[in-house]
Order: sequence, then structure tokens, then C-alpha cells
Amino acid sequence: NVTGYTYGVGATLPTADDMTYTGYTFKGWYDNEGLTGFPVTAISDTETGNKEYWAKWEANVYTVTLNTNGGTINSGNVTEYTYGVGATLPTDVTRTGYTFKGWYDNESLTGNPVTAIGGAETGNKEYWAKWEANTYTVTFDPNGGSVNPVAATTDSSGKLSSLPTPTHGGNYRFDGWYTAQTGGIKVTLNQVYTA
Repeated sequence: NVTGYTYGVGATLPTADDMTYTGYTFKGWYDNEGLTGFPVTAISDTETGNKEYWAKWEANVYTVTLNTNGGTINSGNVTEYTYGVGATLPTDVTRTGYTFKGWYDNESLTGNPVTAIGGAETGNKEYWAKWEANTYTVTFDPNGGSVNPVAATTDSSGKLSSLPTPTHGGNYRFDGWYTAQTGGIKVTLNQVYTA
């Protein structure tokens, strides 16, 4: 720190390495409170009189990395934030077949979801999207016959692995399951239908 100087000697003002201000970068000393003109680094040996200087600080800007884990950020993407301001993480995030459950500050997706970066936070940030697979209901309408829905089974991923076979009295032959009573699309196990 410099509290005085001697004529014929002068003084060197403190540098960024000599002082800190959390969340800010030192941009120099100025001889006016408006921080205009050029920064002053030293008092020369030929100067006279008392001196007063003001430090100029610039708020740090940090990067934000959002790992969507297969999803898409439709709006409100965040790539950086400024100290003292912070940022709100996007909520308009989608992934086919899944529901967005929030952003997490660890790849294991443990703890509580993070919705925003506070104005007092510092440092680069990285977040991971958590997704929960949607569960859909499949209803089998036997269209005049009878069906045991339990006969429809799912595999380990939750996809249908077999379809039930209905029964119908009289001279009827089962032709298959369709997406509509009047025909629609014939349902097979290797097709994907979106609700």
C-alpha cells in the first residue's frame, strides 16, 4: 500500500497482484472519481502535492456449460454469467419421451436441482440435465370381443414386448391391433407411436 511519497523519489501504486476484490478484476488507478482518462501506475519523482486515486474494478464474467443429456434447450440458453448479476437457468428444455426434472451441479444428478446462479457466486459453472422417462397408458379395445390386457408384456426398457390376442364368439378372425376403430395404423412391436 502507498500512503505517501517523497519528492525526487516518487512511488509505484499497487497492482492487481497486490489487492483483491471478490468477483472483480482490477483495471487500474484513476486520478478522478469518474474513472475517466488513463490509469495511473506510478507517481513520478518530479511530481508534487497530495494525491488521491480511485480503483477501477470490472465485474468478472464466468462461463456456464449446460450438458443437456440428449435434450434440446429451446429458449433461455445460458453460456455465461456476470458477478453481481448471476443468471437464471433455462426451463424450456425438451427431450422426446422424457420429462425435464432440472439442472444438477454434478454428473451423478444427486442433491437438489439448481434453478439459478446467485449474484454472489464466482467461478465457471457446469450443470447436467436430469430426465425422467415418460410412462404412457396402452388401452386395448377388443371391439366386441374380449381381451386379457395382462397378456401384454413389457421388456426391461418398458417397451411392449408382446401384444394380447383377443377372443370373439362366432365366425371372427383376429386381424391385429389398429390405432383407430375404423382402421388407422396396424400396431406392430417394432413401430414407435408418439402420444
